[in-house]
Amino acid sequence: MNPVKFEDMNCIFRASGCGDLPALKTDKHIVSCWEMTEKEKEEFMKTGKIYLSVMGNIQPPVSLYVDRPYIRQ
Repeated sequence: MNPVKFEDMNCIFRASGCGDLPALKTDKHIVSCWEMTEKEKEEFMKTGKIYLSVMGNIQPPVSLYVDRPYIRQ
């Protein structure tokens, strides 16, 4: 999957060794938008699964959505 720019983004996170991460940052959350490759879409259609990997040794609260998880301002 690749992070993509989206209409409501208001910042870009950058880290050494990583690509840019366009995001919407509010006082309550940070939202990024990801797009599947054609191969990933095919695999998802077969399995219905998405895996989440978080760097570090703690698991912050996270969630996955197929639609915007925020109310547009």
